[in-house]
Amino acid sequence: MAPRNKRRRPFWLWVFALWLLGLGIASIWRGVVLWRVRILLTELGSRLSPTGLALFVSLFMLCGLGLDVSAVALWWRWGWARRCAQAFIGCYLIGVQAYVWLAVQSGLLWERRWVSLALAALGMTMGVGALSWRVSRRWLGPECVKHR
Repeated sequence: MAPRNKRRRPFWLWVFALWLLGLGIASIWRGVVLWRVRILLTELGSRLSPTGLALFVSLFMLCGLGLDVSAVALWWRWGWARRCAQAFIGCYLIGVQAYVWLAVQSGLLWERRWVSLALAALGMTMGVGALSWRVSRRWLGPECVKHR
């Protein structure tokens, strides 16, 4: 039997790990950009208070870091990665929706809030579902099937 890290990884593990990594990078990027435009948001009379802004930035940075760690851990087939990814997918997508519905007042993001909500629901269903459903866990590899 080949060593643990020498076995060929399933195609769906590649796809899922890259998707998680992309979500994590997007979340960190969102937090950085939001922090960089905080002065402009204040000047434009944003509904977002400085405390609220700091909370959203912290949430996006934490979720991004958690998603990236989950992606790497899934790639290395660590048993805890599945639960960690489930938690951070939900945290990030709910956080984005909270930001859109509570803080954004106008602009393209506000106009497309229903599309964003539908895509977040789809992403949550697909992401958490793929990590929960027995058959799809088998597609990700034998290590994802085990409950650790």
